[in-house]
Amino acid sequence: MPVVATLLFGSLARSDSAEGSDTDLLMITLDQETRHVSVGHLSLFLYPWSRLEADARAGDLFVCHLVREAKSLIDPDGYLPKLQKAFAFKRSYRDDIERATDFAWFLVKFGDELNASLLLKRALWCIRTILIARSAERQMPVFAPERLAELTGSAAARELLGQRRRAHSQDTVRSALHQFLQSEPTPHRPLQILARNEFVERFTASDNRVALQTLQQEEESRTGYVG
Repeated sequence: MPVVATLLFGSLARSDSAEGSDTDLLMITLDQETRHVSVGHLSLFLYPWSRLEADARAGDLFVCHLVREAKSLIDPDGYLPKLQKAFAFKRSYRDDIERATDFAWFLVKFGDELNASLLLKRALWCIRTILIARSAERQMPVFAPERLAELTGSAAARELLGQRRRAHSQDTVRSALHQFLQSEPTPHRPLQILARNEFVERFTASDNRVALQTLQQEEESRTGYVG
């Protein structure tokens, strides 16, 4: 697996990291395999250049994060500048907002299926994705949690973003997420009344990878425990 570049992104790249922050590294490869490995506070992403370039042209939010904030650690052939040149904002990030909103309502209803730590991570993902997508629609993307907190009218969401490294009970997280959804101009659909299997069908139909991977992860965790 030839690695052609290594990029640093996230809080360390922004120079606003705190105790407990992850070190987020992206390795660009010339293979077709995409992988994510997390060990302690190291989060390592391996992405093929072909996918990154295609996602850049499609206005992908993750690539937007990279082109705006990443720093080259090893990049002799200038892949980060190439990525920055290829990136173009989408006209609308409605699909991203809807996927995050769908998953958020699932967590409000069925979040007790997840352990408290995973629930917090996924609730924060939903909140951040919605706020980042809205800022990207203005072509003024914001990624730092402290700045994202300034973009929401939900006091509960601001508190969750500000205290994201602390432990929270499942009820606290689900309540904060519920308040956030009610305060934000998210797509208005009667998602609260959906059954669990209906949510899963929505996730599959919309290719909601984060939601589907989370459910698979939790299912494997339960199966492993029982076995």
